[in-house]
Amino acid sequence: MIIQFPTPYPDELLYSIVARYHIRSGNIFWKHTLEDLFGRRTISASVSLPAGIGSLIQHLPNNTTLNEQMLIEKHTMYPFYTAFLPSEKAQSIYDSMVSDDGKKIYVQSGIMASSIPQNKYLKYCSACSEEDIEMYGEMYWHRIHQLPGNLICTKHELWLEDSDVLITHSNKHAFILPATSNCDLNRERKIAENSLIQLKNIVLQAEHLLSRKYQNQSFSHFTQFYRYHLIEKGYASFKGRVKQKAVYDAFYNLYSEELLNTLCIEPRATQWIANFSRKHRKSFHPYYHLLMLNFLDLNVNVAFEATSFKNTPFGLPNWPCLNVVCPNYKKAVIQAVSIRSCEKTKLPIGRFSCKHCGFTYTRKGRDQNEEDRFRYTRIMNFGFIWKKELRVLLEEKLSYREIARRLYVDPNTVIKYTNADVNESKSTEILSVKNADSTVHHRKIWLQLQQDNPNLSKTELRNKKPSTYAYLYRNDKEWLGNNSPKLRKGNSENDRVDWDKRDQEILDRVKMATWELKNWNEKPKRITVKGIGDAIGERALLEQHLDKMSKTKAFINQVWESEQEFRLRRVEGVIQDMRKTDEGVKSWKVLRKANIKAEYNTEVSSYIGQFEDRM
Repeated sequence: MIIQFPTPYPDELLYSIVARYHIRSGNIFWKHTLEDLFGRRTISASVSLPAGIGSLIQHLPNNTTLNEQMLIEKHTMYPFYTAFLPSEKAQSIYDSMVSDDGKKIYVQSGIMASSIPQNKYLKYCSACSEEDIEMYGEMYWHRIHQLPGNLICTKHELWLEDSDVLITHSNKHAFILPATSNCDLNRERKIAENSLIQLKNIVLQAEHLLSRKYQNQSFSHFTQFYRYHLIEKGYASFKGRVKQKAVYDAFYNLYSEELLNTLCIEPRATQWIANFSRKHRKSFHPYYHLLMLNFLDLNVNVAFEATSFKNTPFGLPNWPCLNVVCPNYKKAVIQAVSIRSCEKTKLPIGRFSCKHCGFTYTRKGRDQNEEDRFRYTRIMNFGFIWKKELRVLLEEKLSYREIARRLYVDPNTVIKYTNADVNESKSTEILSVKNADSTVHHRKIWLQLQQDNPNLSKTELRNKKPSTYAYLYRNDKEWLGNNSPKLRKGNSENDRVDWDKRDQEILDRVKMATWELKNWNEKPKRITVKGIGDAIGERALLEQHLDKMSKTKAFINQVWESEQEFRLRRVEGVIQDMRKTDEGVKSWKVLRKANIKAEYNTEVSSYIGQFEDRM
């Protein structure tokens, strides 16, 4: 246990705090400092997401107020890189940072696979550094300045400068403090006014991610969130079909190539924008989220609100009845709306029906304000109360114009429904006698059919007399239902699979197969559902019924390897073999023996570097 440890400055990187301890301790060699703080000499000097924080806390003085959570959330880049990850992934990264084994941190966080590269040098703001010297008597590395890209200091509106300190240093254990010898404080580059607003807003939103603890949400949450707001902004249909070209054109009309280059994002890239509006199956770099949020005129706080993102082009229930003669006129009594899309305009069309009076109307186009709830595009059915009121007014011998005024319709509508009512009455009188005779006739046939075939079901009877059944179904449905054989429930044997028992049996076989795949002496094999299924001869079972075997599914989810993790396992296996034979380890040798494709050399080389001291 050490006697003293520097008090962290505001927004100071843990890397910087350790560097200040090294200076104050008087240690000559970095490994002595690592032994003081972590109890081991193999800790690497990681800038963004360091490991070994649990050991560091154990070696601090007894009366310290520092703990793992404080150091991770306030003095590393953890809040930035994990804000948009599911809680289980964020927790896994947190646990790795607390532990001494941080090999998978950069893989889990998505940094290694991201197309946005990490900075090569630690960065600083000359104005901030001068203020630090004046206030604290020394400089330190600010966390916000180490975001990837060529960014600005929002406080002084200056471009950040590269120091002479490499992030991946030749000495993996060196924590180097900023000083006038490696940071030129005479550099002060003002940002142009036309680039300031957008870039400053992006950096400020990134500061929010670093300074606040958000509740992590699932990938499905962000899928629903972005789809909801794309619909709200008119970039998708109300059913969620995204207008990709419209999004693409508007996005690159808003953001200049200069801004995107500043964030190290390839201008005119289309794939990530398309993937962003689809189902989120993997994490996206926080910059993509910040750009999309800004594009949709949203701030970062909104993205983490636990809300139900249900698009309602006509607002939330209930909706008013717009029948002027209904007792519930303009009262919110309609509880449901059916929505379809206009074939020509693709605008949503809502159909509203009042169950109290039968009045049905449609409204086309999204509601823009509260008053839109009281308008309709077309009346589909006036309902029985309206028609009854029409007959009453006709009996009073009022003019068509006066009736139209009272019913809030056009005089031609009154004439139309008056004539329709008269014609309907005549036809009803003529048909009523014929229908009565036909109904009696078909009822007799149906009852006689059941008498002659007492063991037949309703469906079997229907097949014998389809015309009789069809007539009764259309004209006398209630009677048909009351005078037909009751539904027979079959006594099927319960021959279902005992999935709990099978789950345990398959789990044991899966565990054995996984162990064999990981310890395969020949060419390494990736751990996948297909690979495990082939190994145990139950591929179809795992691919089609894995959801019914909860224990097996949980185990496979735990051991399943992404392509990146498989590459890293191959590399680690090669390194272990080289160490066993005392063979000199060179990066190019590892890449060749692990059969790593050239496109992944950069990704894997940074991982190989973590083993340099142990090699």
